[in-house]
Amino acid sequence: AQAVPALVLHVPAPRLEKMASLAFISGPLGSAPVVPAGGWPAPRSKCSQAQAPADSSSTGWAGVAAAFVAASQLHSRRSRGSRQVVHAESSMPVVDRATTKQFRRELLKSDQYFKFGRTQMETAMGQLKEVSGSELLTKIRQNGFRLTVGDVTFVLAESYGFCWGVERAVAMAYEARNFFPDKSIWVTNEIIHNPSVNDNLSEKGMKFVQTKSDGSKDYSGVQSGDVVILPAFGASVDEMALLKERKVQIVDTTCPWVSKVWGTVEKSKDKGHTAIIHGKYDHEETVATKSFAQKYLVLKNMTEAEYVAKYMLGNGNKEEFMAKFANAMSPDFDPDVDLDKVGVANQTTMLKGETELIGKLFERTLIKKFGPQQVNDHFMSFNTICDATQERQDAMYKMFNTEYEAPKSDLYAELEGEQVGLSLLSMKEQEKLESRKMEAETKGGGDVSAEPPKKIDLCIVLGGFNSSNTTHLLEIAEEEHVPGYHIDCGDRIGEVGGDATNKIQHKPLDTPPAKAMMDEGLEVTEGFLPEGPVTIGVTSGASTPDKMVGEALMRILAVRGLAV
Repeated sequence: AQAVPALVLHVPAPRLEKMASLAFISGPLGSAPVVPAGGWPAPRSKCSQAQAPADSSSTGWAGVAAAFVAASQLHSRRSRGSRQVVHAESSMPVVDRATTKQFRRELLKSDQYFKFGRTQMETAMGQLKEVSGSELLTKIRQNGFRLTVGDVTFVLAESYGFCWGVERAVAMAYEARNFFPDKSIWVTNEIIHNPSVNDNLSEKGMKFVQTKSDGSKDYSGVQSGDVVILPAFGASVDEMALLKERKVQIVDTTCPWVSKVWGTVEKSKDKGHTAIIHGKYDHEETVATKSFAQKYLVLKNMTEAEYVAKYMLGNGNKEEFMAKFANAMSPDFDPDVDLDKVGVANQTTMLKGETELIGKLFERTLIKKFGPQQVNDHFMSFNTICDATQERQDAMYKMFNTEYEAPKSDLYAELEGEQVGLSLLSMKEQEKLESRKMEAETKGGGDVSAEPPKKIDLCIVLGGFNSSNTTHLLEIAEEEHVPGYHIDCGDRIGEVGGDATNKIQHKPLDTPPAKAMMDEGLEVTEGFLPEGPVTIGVTSGASTPDKMVGEALMRILAVRGLAV
């Protein structure tokens, strides 16, 4: 294996997600990100501090394995390592939104757009499994997704952890270093929302594009001939244009599910429809998605959707509307004109039931406004929720032996009552992308237990504190009144000195991700494991490797003095 050139400069780096998106859970829609001069201080999270061993600069998969193992052994609690970043001024071109489809098609066909061969990808995916898997989780899967050790029973959600899109992105990032051993490699943001994976890439000599005080990215350090990796969330079309101008080699790890959303936005734009995007306006994925729209409006939840629907029906104040959605709509957006024709899409990690209801709400709103005969000219519906997100949410409900209860909308109920007998486009079955089969191939199959657990006493949710899909999993546990603990690694269980004691440090739902990633706003629960037999539900976000989950479960067993 060839050695990666030594890092020339190490500077304390912030988590590479702009503050607005880090605070997406609790921040008001209209709030602008406030970033201190010089960027954010390096996060102090004790679950993102592991550093690769001295020989981890190897470009071979042996070096990757060493780095991945080091990152998952999180008991040293050292100060967080630095990431290599560059901060300076750079300008961003603006692509004509009417030509984004043509621009991207030409980029994908160009020599600058690097494509891994099928055999190369299959090899990379297989090797990633070797360094990120967990023997304990494989054993649980093969035992019907549950395992009893002593008086502790683990019930593993049937769908959890690394989704296929994330596995693909991480494998491509590692393989990029393998394929370009002597090139400067940049990552435009966190490759995924997992600190240990991102730190591994930094330890392998990759540099991360810095975020400026206005929330935009600074590409001034990227030079012609460099390699730039687009993350799993994707990148805006303007960023792609800048990279094309810089004549860099682009390694695009964008999840195909996200690319599918871009395609639906293009279809609605072709028909002159405004894209209503169910998501968080400052989340990287939504930033990328809205860049393909001519007109867009981003809605965070059902409450905002109802507000907009009422405005469409003539109940609202334009000045108030413009102030409320100032940061969530396209330039020159006019709600009196641009809401007459809409297409609904979503950030792939949003709760599926809410996305579905938002689509039905706007279809019924336009039926009321224009009549059922004209609605097809004013409304387009697409099934763009990631099935990996949906599978993980459904698996949580199944684990709790309950069913998903769709959100409710008084306005929708009223419109539905007025339109009895009308069938909706948004209720028709549509083709669904299936990731579960591909995940089973990498994680190993297993027959699901025919008997659901009688009771889950508590639930452990593993995932990055800035992971949107992980947060939604914790919401489900709380919705079902099951004590849930969101941790970003097994090192949150036990004493600071490393002893496995009956306490857990975790992130409550109301703590902003930005604070949690600095080890602020976390709660410590003493005696989280009750005495006597206990059944523990286990799940993890789509950016969490099995190795981290397995280590957390081993830590729990150690609290009871047990081992597999």
